[in-house]
Formats: sequence, structure tokens, C-alpha cells
Amino acid sequence: MIPRIIIVAIAIAAVLLFLFFKKGNITPDDEIQKLIADGALIVDVRTPEEFKTSNYNGAINIPLADIEKNLHMFGIKNRKIIVYCRSGNRSGKAKKILESHGFINVINGGGLNDMPK
Repeated sequence: MIPRIIIVAIAIAAVLLFLFFKKGNITPDDEIQKLIADGALIVDVRTPEEFKTSNYNGAINIPLADIEKNLHMFGIKNRKIIVYCRSGNRSGKAKKILESHGFINVINGGGLNDMPK
């Protein structure tokens, strides 16, 4: 039988890992909708071809590969910015790039299908 202390330690580690990976990835529709209603910039970081096929209403397209060349398009460093892509992977990378350039309110909205309807 596994000692109780080990079970408790594993449970605490699991919660901490969940909180670590969850940080900055807001997914509840109502919270993202509030950010959008408050004027957040919505950025689709997929390719222009993907953006033309489908996109979130009101989003601008700045492909992941072009983020650093277009930092001026994001505005002031404390502006609320929601980035999304197809699955959340590229938007996670975009979030890290923007934060490395001093942007402090960047939210990974995940994939296009994760964005509020």
C-alpha cells in the first residue's frame, strides 16, 4: 500500500502543475467576451490563407512569423490583447514573444473554436 504522504504529495504536485499550465490561458467565454467588450485587441496569428478561410469577427491577422516585425500594431504595452490560432499552440508562442517585448496583458485565447461564439 502507498503511504498517505506520497498520495498527498502527488495530489499537491498535480494541482500545482495544473495551475502553472493554466496561467494566462483564459478559456471561459464570458471572461473573454468581457475583455473584447472592454476593447481588447483580437489577433489571429495563423497564416493569411487560414485567416481568409475563417476568422473571429473583429480580429486582425498578424501571423506568428511576423509578430516581432509588427510590434507597433499592438499598441501600448498594457493594452489587453487576445491571441488565437488553430489549436492554441502558435498563440501560446505569440503570447511569449509579446511578453518578452514588455506586453503585460496578453491572453492566449486558444484555438479559433475556443473563442466565444
